[in-house]
Amino acid sequence: MDYLSIDFFYQLLRNNLGLVFFLIVLVLLYHYYTATHNYFREKGIPFKKPKIIVGNIAERIFLKISFHEFNIAIYKYFDGLPYGGYFEGRRPLLLIRCPELLKTIMIKDFDHFVDRNTIMNSRAPDSIKKMLINLKGKEWKGVRAILTPAFSSSKLRGMENLVQQCGRQMVEFLKNRTEGDNDLEMKEFIGRFTLEVIGSCAFGLDCASLKDPNAQFVKDAAKFTDISIFNRAIFFFILTFCPHALRFLRFNFFNTEALQSLSDVVMGKKQKREDKTENRRNDFLQLMMDAAQKEVDDNSSEKIISEGVIQAQAILFLFAGFETTSTLLSFACAVLCEYPDIQDRLRNEINEVAKKNKDCTYDCLRELHFMEKVFLETLRMYPPVSRVDRVCTKPYTLPGTNVNLDTGDVVAISISGIMMDPEHYPDPHVFDPERFSPEEKAKRAPHLFLPFGGGPRNCIGLRFAMMSAKFAMFYLLRDFKLSSCAKTQYPIEYERKAMLLKSKHGAWMKVEAIS
Repeated sequence: MDYLSIDFFYQLLRNNLGLVFFLIVLVLLYHYYTATHNYFREKGIPFKKPKIIVGNIAERIFLKISFHEFNIAIYKYFDGLPYGGYFEGRRPLLLIRCPELLKTIMIKDFDHFVDRNTIMNSRAPDSIKKMLINLKGKEWKGVRAILTPAFSSSKLRGMENLVQQCGRQMVEFLKNRTEGDNDLEMKEFIGRFTLEVIGSCAFGLDCASLKDPNAQFVKDAAKFTDISIFNRAIFFFILTFCPHALRFLRFNFFNTEALQSLSDVVMGKKQKREDKTENRRNDFLQLMMDAAQKEVDDNSSEKIISEGVIQAQAILFLFAGFETTSTLLSFACAVLCEYPDIQDRLRNEINEVAKKNKDCTYDCLRELHFMEKVFLETLRMYPPVSRVDRVCTKPYTLPGTNVNLDTGDVVAISISGIMMDPEHYPDPHVFDPERFSPEEKAKRAPHLFLPFGGGPRNCIGLRFAMMSAKFAMFYLLRDFKLSSCAKTQYPIEYERKAMLLKSKHGAWMKVEAIS
């Protein structure tokens, strides 16, 4: 009887090998996708119960809400708690809400959280792999230290004439439009101004962004993150469900053709300066070239600024500067259309400053106090980046708790959640520039305003972005009035497919010259 039973099961297995294999794979997949589900329970951390495969991000996977809205929602889920855990697929993220813990992680104990949460495949080009946002540890510190002087007050003041020229080109472009053609998509238009400023100030480039509607440089910049829906879906799937596979796949989240084209333009400038066919300039590109040459002259054993590093920072500056400044300005203009009283007050301030000065200067920007408030409130409600992550680089215990973090654990900071928290910003859905008056700012901890991140790993170009945005708004409101048009949408609906904040229907408005 026993022999017959064994033989029966043997024949059953033999005739159903496919089914057996399928069941084994199913069990292994189930184990893989649930293996991390006890992560927070074991550490004594409150968490949102995950679902198999999707974790807690089903709404994002099926594009039911934008990334910006998701980060606000997950932040609210842990209302009243200092921290909480949730899952991106099978990957656990520890969300920090407590202001003191935020300060500790981003600033006080930064040496435990130096790295960003990036996964880079070994075959990625240096133009991606060596970007400052992707660098880790000692290499990041070295490159950051070299680049920081490029954004000092003296350097920014030295860019004054170049930005003024771009501002005048912007005004000329708007005044020369066909009569009656007043409707404008502000994100695309301001993007042209931003590219012109970055190209001129950082690399000595004439991008022709505000002269030629079909400028190649603008087309390439616009295509930078333009990849097929299929490739985007594959990338999102891998990043969510098996992120470590990215280390071995030749996959790029950027448009390869646009990346190469922009890189060729910038590196062509570098070559001309090395060949002495073009004069050196006191700009971002020259700073990196001089740093690389110094390493050669000093016979340094540890080379930090390689050709790939220069190429990567140039591309990052173009992309990040283009996105942050154009997003800030387009959303600010949308708000000014919705609140004409705020627009009038801001224009009055600009006119008062303009009366005392022949043109807008770097020092003039310090007098634009209300403009500063408008921009800061815009960034509070509409931060270009909705979340930042930090990786624990050495064992750490959250102060005042028994929660131990291991090397490699990821801490998430919801920028949009914090800045829309009524505990920190009462009536957060109301646009109120006076939140940033000196008196109101004194009531809040500075690390609760995070549109450019916080601590030593904040956005290195934030001062450049704010400077160019202020110059643009000065010229724009001095000579033009912004108002709603047939395509204007407010409240703004966010693009659900984008990771960076973006309006789904664009920032359309009427731009009319003030006689």
